[in-house]
Amino acid sequence: MIHIATGRQQILRLGLRLAKFSACCSQPDAMHDIAYFLEKPGALPRVPHLLLAGSRGLDVNNPKLNDLQGFLLIFEQRVSGIGTGAFATNDRSGRSTLVARPLDRPMVAAEACRALLNRGAQLVLMSYRSDETAGSGLRDLRPPLEVPEDGRAIARWAVRERTIPGYLPLLETYDATLAEMGRRTRRNLRYYRRRAEAELGCVLVPQAEASREEVIAFSHECMFTVPSEVVGWRYDSLKDLDEPVFVGLKDKDGRWLSMLGGRRYLNRSEILWQLNRDGLANYSLGTVMRAYFMEHEIAHGSCRLYTEGGTPHSMRFSYVPEKLTDLVLIRRTMVAKVMQMVARRYIPPDNELSHMLGAVNLNWQPC
Repeated sequence: MIHIATGRQQILRLGLRLAKFSACCSQPDAMHDIAYFLEKPGALPRVPHLLLAGSRGLDVNNPKLNDLQGFLLIFEQRVSGIGTGAFATNDRSGRSTLVARPLDRPMVAAEACRALLNRGAQLVLMSYRSDETAGSGLRDLRPPLEVPEDGRAIARWAVRERTIPGYLPLLETYDATLAEMGRRTRRNLRYYRRRAEAELGCVLVPQAEASREEVIAFSHECMFTVPSEVVGWRYDSLKDLDEPVFVGLKDKDGRWLSMLGGRRYLNRSEILWQLNRDGLANYSLGTVMRAYFMEHEIAHGSCRLYTEGGTPHSMRFSYVPEKLTDLVLIRRTMVAKVMQMVARRYIPPDNELSHMLGAVNLNWQPC
């Protein structure tokens, strides 16, 4: 049975208890810094929902671990304060979306989809961490998403599995870590760092001291600029992390070259965002910052380096691969068809879920 908690405050109150459950499910990092993911800006305003799968007597305000089978964190998109019926997960790595014991994950995902359908969902998009040994998610999902007894299907769904670059293993030293990377990536990390040091006087500022206004102003001088309100939110969100990381690079004149915001948790580090000054493409400041940051986090005892949202950098070829399951469910209505067309147009092209909406080789099933 599915029980639903809605809104940031109610979900945060459950955080500690759900963190304990996550550890029992071999997903110890799932609830760390969950406030960050609850508030992360999107294309539209959205409301978080936590769907808890468990016994009928489960107390949604104080769930007992023995009554809990798993949970899904998903967001409903809103327009002018009104729910659209379009639901999507917010963590493309799948680490903080669906938490359950490995063999239970497909069943919890399916039960959550059925609960959302019963509440009027038009479109559901989710990615969650696959069990490496459980086999086909399609086979395991079929029972709870079968056609109703009256034979009248109200939706269709499809599922697929894929592999993503998960994390970079950090060894005991910076040089040992580089030695495990590809020759070209290793050479670039060393070359561009030495060049920036020699020609720009580049130095690492391990605890960057910059005001909110200074960071926003710097962002306007950077490559791939984002709206000021997003930059401001990124800066503000650092104070809510358990162990925030805010580092920067400066040149010989004290001018900012790069800034990076991240976090540490357990024995892991994660890059959340990065700003690199424009006009210095020949110096590959993104590569320079990664070189410094890897060394910095190794010195702090981190054993894994994640990049939130993924990275196009060649370092990804040295990341440990991890399996994800993508699930899409679409109601058989004109509203859902329109949503599907809008999503194809406006969801970023690098989003794998948007690819599923336009894929022609998926095995769609009625439910």
